Amino acid sequence: MAANPPKESIRALVPGAKDHSGNEVLHVLASGNEYAIYEIKHPDINYRLRVFLDGYTDQSEQVLADRFARVKQKYIEAKGLLYRSPNFGMMKNRVAHALATALSSDVVDPTSEFDALINALKKEAILALTNRLAYVLPTIVFTITNAFIAVCAMHVRTTHPHFWQIGCVLLATSLGSTMSILIGAKNLQFEEYPNWFHYLYIGLVRVFLACVAGTIAYILIRAKFIFPQILESDFWKAMAVVIVAAFSETFVPNMLSRAEKKEATDDK
Repeated sequence: MAANPPKESIRALVPGAKDHSGNEVLHVLASGNEYAIYEIKHPDINYRLRVFLDGYTDQSEQVLADRFARVKQKYIEAKGLLYRSPNFGMMKNRVAHALATALSSDVVDPTSEFDALINALKKEAILALTNRLAYVLPTIVFTITNAFIAVCAMHVRTTHPHFWQIGCVLLATSLGSTMSILIGAKNLQFEEYPNWFHYLYIGLVRVFLACVAGTIAYILIRAKFIFPQILESDFWKAMAVVIVAAFSETFVPNMLSRAEKKEATDDK
């Protein structure tokens, strides 16, 4: 079998070509004389990885089919975990390599490599989930605490209006920071660092920056550097500005720049 050249059907599977089902081939991940493991262009990521067997004889094809049957369940399990992996590009090559090894030779335990790969994928998923939770934990605690403070401040709104305003500012700041952190989480690679406290630190820094931005925005409003009439017209509009300031990293610097330009123009 090894002495024969690759079959024409196998050699035809190249990037840009069509496979036997009419799918466009994106990448050939592994191939032998009588088999190919490749990725097709498909909107659903779960259907992209394909295996094609084509033996020179019925007997040689049956050998390949038997080898594939021995690892089929493990291959399906690994493929199911693969599509949830943030390292899809690297892990799909590992899946293809493990399957190619099983198809190329009669190893004693063809599932051992898949077992190692499946364990790696599961550990990667657990690591990513742990790190993600560590990243969002500070803003969750911050938001719940400030919501409690705001509710308490509501009861003394008439007697201590400043305390109520501070509670609202804290809640607005936490809401803005929560939106920023949750949206920004999509752009982070949570399996990049193995230590969860690294992401906890990043989350704490983001919350601290949001607090600083929200506080500065409220001070600028109170000082009438920005939106000078907003507190007199509608207090909740001012809170909306605080939310935007906590959400956007560039809002406060832009407002400070505009206030500086305004002051320079007034001096002239």
